[in-house]
Amino acid sequence: MPYLSFSNKKRIAAGIMAFMMLFVVLFSAFFIAVEANHHCEGDDCPICACIAMCENTLRQTGAGTAHLIAVVFPISFILIAAFLQETGLKQETLISRKVRLNN
Repeated sequence: MPYLSFSNKKRIAAGIMAFMMLFVVLFSAFFIAVEANHHCEGDDCPICACIAMCENTLRQTGAGTAHLIAVVFPISFILIAAFLQETGLKQETLISRKVRLNN
C-alpha cells in the first residue's frame, strides 16, 4: 500500500502525537514520584529544577490528566494483555481441525 490518503496521514500524525503526549505525561509523573524524596543540594539543585519543569508540564496538560493516566494506563494494559491472551487460546473444534464429517 504505497499510497496513503490525506486523511490517513492525518490519523497517523494524530496517533503519533497522542502517543508522544502520553509518554511525556507519564514520564513527568513517574519522575516526580521517584525523585520526590531526593537529597537536595540547595538553591541550585538540578533535580529540583527538573521536578519544577515536570510539574509545569503536568499543569499545562491538565489538572487531573496525570492521575487519570496513572490509574487508567495499568488497567487498560491488563485488559489488552488479557484480550490478546484470550485470542491466543482458541477452542479447537472439528471444523477448525478440518475433520470431514461423513455420514
